Amino acid sequence: MDQTVAASKKIASRRIDILVNALRSNEATGDHTIALARALLRQQATVRVFSPVVGALPPDIQMITHTLDASDYPADADLCIVQYAAWYPLAEVLHRIKMPTIFWYHGITPPELWSAAADQAILRNGRQRTNLVWQATLAVCTSPFTAQELTELTHYPSERTLIVPLGIDTRHFTTPCDPQQLNTLRTRWNLHGKRILLYVGRIAEHKRIDLLIDAMAQLHTDLPDLHALIVGDVAASTATRDLHKILQAQAVAKGIEPAITFTGRVETVTPYYQLAELYVQPSQHEGFGAPLGEAMAAGLPVIASASGAMPWVLDANLVDKEAAGCLFTPGDSVDLAHQIKQLLADPARRTALIARGKARVADFELESFDAHVQAVIAAALTSAQQTPPAPSRPPSPLYAAADVALRDYKVRSSIPGLGRLIEWVRTNSTAHLKEAYLDRIIEQQVNYNRQMAQELARLQAEVEALQREIDALKRRDDRMKG
Repeated sequence: MDQTVAASKKIASRRIDILVNALRSNEATGDHTIALARALLRQQATVRVFSPVVGALPPDIQMITHTLDASDYPADADLCIVQYAAWYPLAEVLHRIKMPTIFWYHGITPPELWSAAADQAILRNGRQRTNLVWQATLAVCTSPFTAQELTELTHYPSERTLIVPLGIDTRHFTTPCDPQQLNTLRTRWNLHGKRILLYVGRIAEHKRIDLLIDAMAQLHTDLPDLHALIVGDVAASTATRDLHKILQAQAVAKGIEPAITFTGRVETVTPYYQLAELYVQPSQHEGFGAPLGEAMAAGLPVIASASGAMPWVLDANLVDKEAAGCLFTPGDSVDLAHQIKQLLADPARRTALIARGKARVADFELESFDAHVQAVIAAALTSAQQTPPAPSRPPSPLYAAADVALRDYKVRSSIPGLGRLIEWVRTNSTAHLKEAYLDRIIEQQVNYNRQMAQELARLQAEVEALQREIDALKRRDDRMKG
């Protein structure tokens, strides 16, 4: 209790900033940022959130959110938290700010799980730039899986890495929805008389929705009333729209198009959990998987891929414990179909999984999340008074000069009256070239420069070690001659 009170006092009245790539409700990193900000506000901290991209937000978060680029960040807080689920220019402020910092790592999908070259390049860049963690006071990961991933990518010391699971507002998902609202959704999506399998999340390649469609095709003859409800934005990007078309074509080719429904982006996912009989997460990479927790809170039995953080979230890592969900072999639609069929045919097992799921999701309650956040902030403020971790090979002056990106550059016009309009026109008329091509080219050059600087530093260290060996041999030879 004394430690909790002491940690709370450390946070109260502190100015804490959160930086994030994009901030929107109903997206994993955005929802985590909202939960994190609220947890800090409950601890009486003064919180600001900064992001270059801001979407629809709850009023309390909108009030503390600021849209800005990397060059505009004021860097005048007591602590800065960098949310990292992808690289973004604002994260580079870690190189120049002097305050205590936390690198909050959510995991980055391996590039090989995407087919488009442009997307692979973005993911490779994101994984390479995780070395930013060496500028932080502490690293925080959402699961043991993401902690291991960060270690493999950066070799950041484990003693400076903490694990804080995502917070799940279980009360939000256990509160029954209005029956009329549920009936309206059943009518809207033609779900009356159907047994519903639910998926909630992004329409992305690594989510492996194609496996769910394949499994549905295998089950269609024996279970003609089975229906897959896929809840997620189908128009978030060009890649999302293209994949949606591919998945629709897959359902048509398999002859099960009427049994697959894509809802697109929805205002709230809560009622959809209450429509379903099973929740399925076929992803091959998840840093946590918040929908798993939401489904367990809503009282749904869960089937997930035995990959990423999902076995840990379902408490399936320990052989002497009964898991809170079923796992299927990653990438295997036959095994997925088998697991679905078995679970639908076994009411007693479903009941047991529901009970274990509710017990497991209690570990991710917002109260637990608040306590974790409190401990992490206190640890970061304490650790900042100590010597920060040093990379295995300290950055050389050449490494410091490797960043050739002009992130502080802004379009300016000195023409009175019309200056703002001219700046806006110049910026927006070139954004399609700058953001899509020039920025990516420059950041790839920065990566190359940094890798070359690190390699040269490694070679220099080897040369120096060899020179020391040569000098030692010469001294020994001189002694023998003498």
